[in-house]
Amino acid sequence: MNTVKKHKLLLIDDKPANLIALKSMLDKPDREIITCNSGNEGLQILLKERISLILVDVQMPEMDGYEFVEITKQHPKTANIPTIFVTAISDEAKYINKAYDLGAIDFLFKPLVTEITRKKVDSFLKIWDYDQELQKLNEQLVAKNGELEQFANIIAHDLKSPLNNIKSLIEFIEEEHLLDIKEEATDLFDMVKTSAMSMSKLIDDLLHYSKNVENNEGKEFVNILNEVNTVIKLINPNSNIKINKENLNHNISFQTVAFKQIIQNLLSNAIKYNDKDTTEITIAYNEEIQQISISDNGPGIPESQAEKIFQMFYTLGQSSRGESGTGMGLNLARKLAERNDVKIRFNTNYKNGSEFILSELKSELKPA
Repeated sequence: MNTVKKHKLLLIDDKPANLIALKSMLDKPDREIITCNSGNEGLQILLKERISLILVDVQMPEMDGYEFVEITKQHPKTANIPTIFVTAISDEAKYINKAYDLGAIDFLFKPLVTEITRKKVDSFLKIWDYDQELQKLNEQLVAKNGELEQFANIIAHDLKSPLNNIKSLIEFIEEEHLLDIKEEATDLFDMVKTSAMSMSKLIDDLLHYSKNVENNEGKEFVNILNEVNTVIKLINPNSNIKINKENLNHNISFQTVAFKQIIQNLLSNAIKYNDKDTTEITIAYNEEIQQISISDNGPGIPESQAEKIFQMFYTLGQSSRGESGTGMGLNLARKLAERNDVKIRFNTNYKNGSEFILSELKSELKPA
């Protein structure tokens, strides 16, 4: 009985001996491994085959690995295929940074260590599987216009697994001493694990929220300043991002998890889509009209798209920093606001960037 081929791997190297060795390391009954000797040939294969993972040699004649990846990331059908560079060149930061800037997910340095190569490929194929499952779920949700509860419940469960994989992979690398780990690298590893745990906690909160909060139940008086500070700590913005807080030491009636999620989505968008050397964001509370504004000095949003941006899966395309949104954040923010009897809108009269308004808030008379 033939085993169903679950994944197709594309291996690209101009030296046949390298392809034979790599294929022998990665061959499994449920995998189809396609090999080729040039970037041009690899691009032709991508037009015809559904590939789960690409391993490409950096140093090749005519088209090197960097050029190959740069081309694949420009086309929607191939942009999201995970790619690993296989290289014998220096592991200096400038080469690694160039690869990550182009969209590669990892490096394998020659001579290859069989067990490490297999474990990395296994891990990234698992993440690919989760990504495919999420895409199927997204398509189903668009077709059926599913409710927020169903969406949050499924997504929360499926996102936990790749986060655990990332944490396990980092721990494996540390334990095996694959890198010449210096103090700076150890700190970076700790940051990755901390971020993964923070995201896992956020997913748990959302899952709890979707299961236990109905309509506008569960509201309490939350302090705006405290919750904003919590979100900023989670986002951990770079030094070139300045966040101003004005008159935030007030309490408003809101579901705590919902409020933090709205603020996080709006701040993350303001950072991701900003095109200035220094990002400036202002969060302000107007107690007279009981509204919160979040404004930034970014490129702004065309007035014609002021409502479209709140639609599920609608995006403005790639940001100036090369990131792409999923089109879910603002839709989720609006649903969470509505559950709290609050309005959220884009201020089309704001001309110095973008500004989002949370209005019709209910507050206590005194600051905390």
